[in-house]
Amino acid sequence: MKKVITLVILILVAGAGAWWFLTNKSTGNPSVATTISGPTTVEAKKGTVSVVVEGAATVEPYLQITLRSSSTSILTWIARSGDSLSKGSPVAILDDAILRNNVAQTEVLLEQAEVEAQKATIVAERAAKDLKDKKILLDNRALSPDQYSAAEEALKNAELALAAANLKVKQVRLSLEKARKDLEDAKIRAPFNGTVLKTFVSPGDLVTANSQIALFGDLSRVRFVAEVDEADIGKITIGQTFTVSGDSIGEEPLRSKVDSISPIAEVVNNISIFQVSAIFPNPERKLRPGMSADFSILIKSDRGLVVPSKAISTIRGRSYVDVWENNEVVRKRVEKGADDGVNAIILQGIEEGAKVVVQGSKPAGSPAQPTASAPSTGEKSVLPITIPGAGGSK
Repeated sequence: MKKVITLVILILVAGAGAWWFLTNKSTGNPSVATTISGPTTVEAKKGTVSVVVEGAATVEPYLQITLRSSSTSILTWIARSGDSLSKGSPVAILDDAILRNNVAQTEVLLEQAEVEAQKATIVAERAAKDLKDKKILLDNRALSPDQYSAAEEALKNAELALAAANLKVKQVRLSLEKARKDLEDAKIRAPFNGTVLKTFVSPGDLVTANSQIALFGDLSRVRFVAEVDEADIGKITIGQTFTVSGDSIGEEPLRSKVDSISPIAEVVNNISIFQVSAIFPNPERKLRPGMSADFSILIKSDRGLVVPSKAISTIRGRSYVDVWENNEVVRKRVEKGADDGVNAIILQGIEEGAKVVVQGSKPAGSPAQPTASAPSTGEKSVLPITIPGAGGSK
């Protein structure tokens, strides 16, 4: 019995030894790393990269003006905020009783001035005739030189009086024109087709000359005004594509062109801010002053081979990338296009599918590389999933 037991134990030990030998022979030692050649690379693929300046923009009327009173009076009527008016329609009406009285009084003063001017004209004509008659007497030696000189002086005085009377007529006429204009301006009218944006007074208020009455604007077009800091303003020029989007805009973004760039900065929290604007049609008046939206200004957009920006090195204005070819790194000069700081476009210099070396990658065979328990092909290729500003590569 003991011999049988001993035989069984020997058989089990032999089987275990054989199993251990066969297992180690087929898998190798998992604690030993396999050397992998080649750096980390990215395969150059066709795509688009766009460089944009983004932020928030605010809606302003395309054109707005503050309507003011030209004289002191009582406000009797004013349109409501939001009313749409055509050019020439009344926006507000002032009590014109005093103004009508001023016109009537000035008309009387003008009549008086014209009468005085007529009298002065008659006196001057008589003085001229008298001087002519006395000249004949002087020539015939029937009049002394002193008497003739007195007649000359009388004519000069008559002419001066006539000039003064004519100036008085002109002065009163100017006063009458102003009085009539003030009467006409008692109805403060819309200077163009537009909307009453805001009122500053109410019926019954006493308004003085140059008082604010209402803010009036044209909303058939609106201006989106964006704030851009000094780091980006140098990239923006008139005519670049200006896109706005957001809840206030709707599902489809709106596009226009940069219309104006402020020539001077406004310092906000020690940062120099410039205003950039674009004009958009607003036929249905859905866009209202004060609304906000997201804006983006397209600076540059190129289509070509997309690679990470950090894979490109620039020396003396020339751009280079390292490419893994035939198990070695080859430096190639390239023409770089748009660069958004994450990805860049290569326009010329490499072919599609090129293995572009990513700068700063760890060499193969480092502890971070795959071991024998995870076999590797010797290269690592990474394709960016999305291209910022371009909707990804194609």
